[in-house]
Amino acid sequence: MRTVRIRVCGRVQGVGFRYFALHTARSLDITGYVRNEPDGSVEIVGSGRDPDMEAFIENIDRGPAYANVTETEIEELPFMRFDLFEIRY
Repeated sequence: MRTVRIRVCGRVQGVGFRYFALHTARSLDITGYVRNEPDGSVEIVGSGRDPDMEAFIENIDRGPAYANVTETEIEELPFMRFDLFEIRY
Protein backbone atom coordinates (compact mmCIF):
# COMPACT_ATOMS: atom_id res chain seq x y z
CA MET A 1 0.00 0.00 0.00
CA ARG A 2 1.20 3.49 -0.75
CA THR A 3 0.05 7.10 -0.64
CA VAL A 4 1.09 9.73 -3.14
CA ARG A 5 0.42 13.42 -3.70
CA ILE A 6 0.07 14.27 -7.37
CA ARG A 7 0.21 17.85 -8.64
CA VAL A 8 -1.10 18.11 -12.18
CA CYS A 9 -0.35 21.23 -14.24
CA GLY A 10 -1.57 22.47 -17.60
CA ARG A 11 -5.13 23.00 -18.76
CA VAL A 12 -6.63 20.93 -15.96
CA GLN A 13 -9.35 23.15 -14.48
CA GLY A 14 -12.71 23.61 -16.15
CA VAL A 15 -12.31 20.46 -18.26
CA GLY A 16 -13.81 17.80 -15.97
CA PHE A 17 -10.48 16.75 -14.51
CA ARG A 18 -11.74 16.28 -10.94
CA TYR A 19 -14.60 14.06 -12.11
CA PHE A 20 -12.20 12.11 -14.33
CA ALA A 21 -9.93 11.57 -11.31
CA LEU A 22 -12.92 10.54 -9.17
CA HIS A 23 -14.17 7.98 -11.69
CA THR A 24 -10.67 6.63 -12.35
CA ALA A 25 -9.83 6.33 -8.64
CA ARG A 26 -13.05 4.54 -7.80
CA SER A 27 -12.59 2.09 -10.69
CA LEU A 28 -9.11 1.22 -9.37
CA ASP A 29 -10.03 1.12 -5.66
CA ILE A 30 -7.92 4.21 -4.88
CA THR A 31 -9.03 6.29 -1.90
CA GLY A 32 -8.24 9.94 -1.13
CA TYR A 33 -9.26 13.23 -2.71
CA VAL A 34 -8.84 15.63 -5.60
CA ARG A 35 -9.14 19.43 -5.52
CA ASN A 36 -8.43 22.49 -7.63
CA GLU A 37 -5.62 24.73 -6.45
CA PRO A 38 -5.60 28.54 -6.69
CA ASP A 39 -2.60 28.47 -9.06
CA GLY A 40 -4.61 26.56 -11.70
CA SER A 41 -3.20 23.12 -10.92
CA VAL A 42 -5.03 20.11 -9.51
CA GLU A 43 -3.89 18.31 -6.35
CA ILE A 44 -4.63 14.64 -5.81
CA VAL A 45 -3.80 12.64 -2.71
CA GLY A 46 -4.43 8.95 -3.21
CA SER A 47 -3.85 5.69 -1.39
CA GLY A 48 -4.00 2.18 -2.76
CA ARG A 49 -2.15 -0.95 -3.73
CA ASP A 50 0.99 -0.35 -5.76
CA PRO A 51 -0.23 -1.84 -9.10
CA ASP A 52 -3.51 0.10 -8.84
CA MET A 53 -1.63 3.29 -7.99
CA GLU A 54 0.64 2.88 -11.02
CA ALA A 55 -2.41 2.49 -13.29
CA PHE A 56 -4.03 5.51 -11.62
CA ILE A 57 -0.95 7.68 -12.16
CA GLU A 58 -0.77 6.65 -15.83
CA ASN A 59 -4.40 7.65 -16.34
CA ILE A 60 -3.95 10.95 -14.49
CA ASP A 61 -0.90 11.76 -16.60
CA ARG A 62 -3.10 11.50 -19.73
CA GLY A 63 -6.16 13.21 -18.23
CA PRO A 64 -9.62 13.54 -19.78
CA ALA A 65 -10.16 14.43 -23.43
CA TYR A 66 -10.29 18.23 -23.04
CA ALA A 67 -7.36 18.51 -20.63
CA ASN A 68 -3.79 19.24 -21.60
CA VAL A 69 -1.46 17.88 -18.91
CA THR A 70 1.93 19.57 -19.22
CA GLU A 71 3.50 18.41 -15.96
CA THR A 72 2.81 15.82 -13.28
CA GLU A 73 4.70 15.95 -9.99
CA ILE A 74 4.51 12.91 -7.73
CA GLU A 75 5.49 12.93 -4.07
CA GLU A 76 5.49 9.79 -1.94
CA LEU A 77 3.82 10.31 1.44
CA PRO A 78 3.54 8.15 4.54
CA PHE A 79 0.61 5.78 4.09
CA MET A 80 -2.75 7.37 4.91
CA ARG A 81 -6.06 5.57 5.08
CA PHE A 82 -9.15 7.18 3.55
CA ASP A 83 -12.69 5.77 3.46
CA LEU A 84 -13.33 6.72 -0.16
CA PHE A 85 -12.19 8.98 -2.98
CA GLU A 86 -13.88 12.39 -3.04
CA ILE A 87 -13.80 15.81 -4.63
CA ARG A 88 -12.88 18.51 -2.15
CA TYR A 89 -13.76 22.15 -2.63
